[in-house]
Amino acid sequence: MKNLKQLVLPCYKVEVAMGVEAWYFLHGTTCGVCNLTYFLSLISIMAVTETRNTKRGLSYVLHPGQADGSMLSLAKDWGIGRKAVSRLLEDFSERGLVRVVSNPMTSLIDMVCVKSWMMDGRLMENPTFHQTVKAYEGVRIYLFNGQRLETLRHSSARKKAAKSGNMPLVFPASTTSNPVTKETDTDGAVADADGTSFLQSGDALSGLSE
Repeated sequence: MKNLKQLVLPCYKVEVAMGVEAWYFLHGTTCGVCNLTYFLSLISIMAVTETRNTKRGLSYVLHPGQADGSMLSLAKDWGIGRKAVSRLLEDFSERGLVRVVSNPMTSLIDMVCVKSWMMDGRLMENPTFHQTVKAYEGVRIYLFNGQRLETLRHSSARKKAAKSGNMPLVFPASTTSNPVTKETDTDGAVADADGTSFLQSGDALSGLSE
């Protein structure tokens, strides 16, 4: 699986809330690919309306906020082994990003860190959302369909020796002492004083907190 260049979503906009540890983990790599790429691929296949699927002649329902998490299909899509897929999903689950629920046909992934999405001008709350951080803590990300993702990190010697303009994001520190917003020039990032970030439409990854 290659690092994403452009985000594809099932709707116009998605809001994601997570802890700082999860945000740091997403900027690590698995099999040479940024963990954020794997995570975003799950969001791209997340159902935003109730969907009925069929597998081996048996039907099952995919509810809003769920992704079909068949280990075999994910291993094929991601280009890694099923054990690596299982470990990565466990890492996501331990950090409050997903919850894996198995049934006789497949594994369903609840995208518990997705707070809401906007589709056809309507804001929809995710029924599987599970709040793990307080409103003034953690990281909030706003993802937009078609958004460019040019700063995802790839773990190779060539990338490590790349120019500073291609370096990965500088991660925000979580503070609440100063409500004044400040801007930095690092990869077009915008950070406020409580250290969280957002993704601006058409730009590289950035950050904002509530």
